[in-house]
This record gives sequence, C-alpha cells and structure tokens, in this order.
Amino acid sequence: MLAGAAATILAAFLPWVTLKGVVVTLDLGLVGAEVSPGNRTVYGTDTPLWPALVAIGVVVAALALLGIARGLVLALGLLVTVAGGLLVFYMANVIDIETRGGGELERALKRALADALLTSSVGPGTPLLLAGGVAIVAGALAHPRRVSTIATSR
Repeated sequence: MLAGAAATILAAFLPWVTLKGVVVTLDLGLVGAEVSPGNRTVYGTDTPLWPALVAIGVVVAALALLGIARGLVLALGLLVTVAGGLLVFYMANVIDIETRGGGELERALKRALADALLTSSVGPGTPLLLAGGVAIVAGALAHPRRVSTIATSR
C-alpha cells in the first residue's frame, strides 16, 4: 500500500503527455490544462488534479502505516485505478478526443490538420498513477483483517 501511495503522489509531479508539432491551442478539458503553440509537455502539476492525487496518496500512506480503515484504502485504491486507467486512455488519444466536435466538414478538417501537424506521447506519470492504484488495491486486499479482541476472548 505504501508503494502505491508513493506512486500516486509521484505521478502528480511527472509528465502526463507531450505534444509535438504546430499547435495552435489545444484545451485538455478533462484534466484542466491548455497547450499553447509549440512543443509542450503537460505535467500533473499543470492541472488542478494534482492536489487531490497528493492528498489521496498521503491519506492512503497514513492509513496503511496505522493499519486501519482497510475498506477506505481499498475504495481509494479502486478510485485511483479507475482514474489512472481513464487518464492513460485520454492521454493516449488526446489529439483525437480534443479535435472532435463541430460539423462533419469541420471534424474532417481538424482531424487532417492534427494528423499533419501534431503528435503526442504519453508520459510516465499516467501509467504510474494506474500502477499506483493497482498497488494500493493489491495491498489492501493482501492486508490481513484485524480480529476483534471481543471475538477472541470468548
């Protein structure tokens, strides 16, 4: 669980996606970042999501160290896993997703320009976030449940 918490925190500070090429402006609405002209790497800290990731990582680490609230840790791990999976998908397809919209001709033009002028690559932060969530879930499931002292005293 501690490794998953650390991965979740670290993911907030690493690159999430790098866009290369002639970019006019691309609004990464899902993560709340905007890419301006030129090559640009978007880090987790460029988004409003990073404080939540750090907070979740800190809470999971504290609960893991105290050995309490296994159910809450499991729920947070599932949340991070789902968010990480969605983020990996979004970043892997960011150009396609963000150039949708408008009429048929407008979409075709946007797509043609994006194909000719833009490339993107997923940074290490997004898969690390997914791995952190999986590690939190695995740790929570592997962590033995505490047996109540009332039940053992009978």
